[in-house]
Amino acid sequence: MFRYPSIKTIVISFSVIVLAVVLSAAIYALWNPLDNSSNIGEFYNSNPDAGPDAESWGRGGSYFPWQSNQSENSQLPELNIFYRTFGNSDHPAIIMIHGWPTSSYDFKALIGELEKDYYIAVIDTPGYGFSDKPKGGYRYSIPDDALLVDYFIREILGLSRFTLFTHDKGDSVGFAFLSLYQQTGSAAYQIDHHFILNGGIYLPLAELSAAQKYLILPGFGQFMTRFILTPERFTAGLAKVYSPELTQQEQLNMSSTFKYQGGTTVFPKTLRYLEDRRKLEKTWLQTLSRSEIPTTLIWGELDPIAKTEIADFVWENYLRNRDAASSYWRLPCASHYPQNDQPDIIAQLVRQSLSAESAALNRVQDLGCAAVLVEGMPHKAAR
Repeated sequence: MFRYPSIKTIVISFSVIVLAVVLSAAIYALWNPLDNSSNIGEFYNSNPDAGPDAESWGRGGSYFPWQSNQSENSQLPELNIFYRTFGNSDHPAIIMIHGWPTSSYDFKALIGELEKDYYIAVIDTPGYGFSDKPKGGYRYSIPDDALLVDYFIREILGLSRFTLFTHDKGDSVGFAFLSLYQQTGSAAYQIDHHFILNGGIYLPLAELSAAQKYLILPGFGQFMTRFILTPERFTAGLAKVYSPELTQQEQLNMSSTFKYQGGTTVFPKTLRYLEDRRKLEKTWLQTLSRSEIPTTLIWGELDPIAKTEIADFVWENYLRNRDAASSYWRLPCASHYPQNDQPDIIAQLVRQSLSAESAALNRVQDLGCAAVLVEGMPHKAAR
């Protein structure tokens, strides 16, 4: 006759399971310590098998110190912020801001298409790429990132005018930065054009990935990113969001940027940008609607997360009827990372938008996987 186990037996069994999990986690952590490199050279010297292309990218960059403006971070040390510049500084400037959970490395292919004619600057915000990835009680913040971008432009680059180019979480940073720009009355510099690529810029229509949903769960996210979602495993899943899917070599390069300073373990904290997004979303979109800067919205149609419904909504409600010139393009063959999927087409859209040459528009339309102009007109070149 079957007998149900006693409460004592259940408690003992559960305790044994918990103990086994804790011991397994401790052994894993012992044999797989997090990277604690203080710089890129130290990291790649200790990880000679990491992605060579990402290594070249990292070694070609520079750092500057940054002190967060968040009150929660006021007693914490300065951070080392990674950045790179390309092209001739006398050429028109473009500032590119990356998304979650990747880094400025996202723009490598696109930069290769544009650097002969533009001066391009990219930055890894705190917690991403090859910038410092503070843990513990550090408070990651979109408004703080916007202040960082402002400092980068004024104090590090010394630019008087530029084009703003953003993607994913970088879109939110760009909107917060745009708010700063409107508040200061364009006193320090001039933004000539604003490009916005795929991102969850209207969260009610966003389809968050399973990883994003689980990582924001208190405690569970930290456990997942330390013991289950290794940089390699996370990259393998993320690779499927690209079109075409990332190759093994491309995954190796990307995973090394996640491995630097144990980057995957800060994902639950950096993902909290969604909280800022929810809180400030309406304000940011109204800021976009009031903006006097010509804007180009570019969207990969194959995106399973930031679907075209988001772009349609933002275009219809915040861009279509404003006074400043705007245009909306779709890329039928691109997914969430159009700057990686089709850098040649993105580059031509950039050139067309910044020069307003009709010939450039025709070349975009003649390509095999053509960009589709949903609505809007080519913008006049900034003077």
